[in-house]
Amino acid sequence: MRTRLLPTLAIGILVFATACSGGGDASQAVVVPPTSSPTVVATATPTPAPTYEPITAPFELPIVMYHDVAETAPDDVYRAASNVLPADFAAQLDYLKCAGYTAITPSQLLDAIAGRARLPEKPVILTFDDGYSDHYTQVFPALRERGMTGAFAIITGFVEGGGDYMSWVEIKEMSDAGMEIMSHTVTHIDLNTSDDATAEGQLRDSRTAIEGHTGKAPTALVYPAGEPFRSGTEERHAQVVSMVKDAGYKGALLAGPSTTAQDPAQPFALNRLRVGEGTDLATFVAFLGGTASPGCE
Repeated sequence: MRTRLLPTLAIGILVFATACSGGGDASQAVVVPPTSSPTVVATATPTPAPTYEPITAPFELPIVMYHDVAETAPDDVYRAASNVLPADFAAQLDYLKCAGYTAITPSQLLDAIAGRARLPEKPVILTFDDGYSDHYTQVFPALRERGMTGAFAIITGFVEGGGDYMSWVEIKEMSDAGMEIMSHTVTHIDLNTSDDATAEGQLRDSRTAIEGHTGKAPTALVYPAGEPFRSGTEERHAQVVSMVKDAGYKGALLAGPSTTAQDPAQPFALNRLRVGEGTDLATFVAFLGGTASPGCE
């Protein structure tokens, strides 16, 4: 604890009276005592933020990828194949809680990799792609009911642009409630085949839009359709990762492969597990790795 003294208004005032005309003798000096005593003000020493050992070795952490969670599958074939029934989704969340998993966000994972935080004993990340309206009507209430968090990848150009997508008001409400909002570019662009100027613009503009509507700049990007990591060259991988970094992101998520393995040296290529209509609870448990927790299935 440091202290400092505030200067007093005056230590003393000497008043000299001199003789008038004719050159009289100088009068004696008058000393006026100080009007206040020195004041001691305490200033707190900032407490340094805790630091942890960065994660340097590959580790296991399931990052689950969802799309629609709807009672009736969408007409679109791709969306229908990715749809999870609300009852199945609830069973999956209940299993995670029963088995002792803690839902964290991509930002928390990236902080742990960098040594700014520590992972819980059994972390899991739940991600939801594309910003569909059922993320607000089905997913958000189910997560809140269980005290869990999720991360939502938003295609910013599709918000309030017509179609089956969430509004910015809904996205802001979710963000304020502790859900993480990620970028999925402006129009779900193919980052493998697009020209660099377009890719850079979409990475930047989607991040700006999310920050403008939620007050929080997204930390993570989700590559649309996993590109360029599904069909691009290693050279293109490096080019896109450089663009993503330059746009201000700290990490990025793939569209697979179905593995829980994560490499801390590759925070811009985090693996995810795809969940869809054929993912029953037994399959879901197997995705997570290890054996099922007794009494939780």
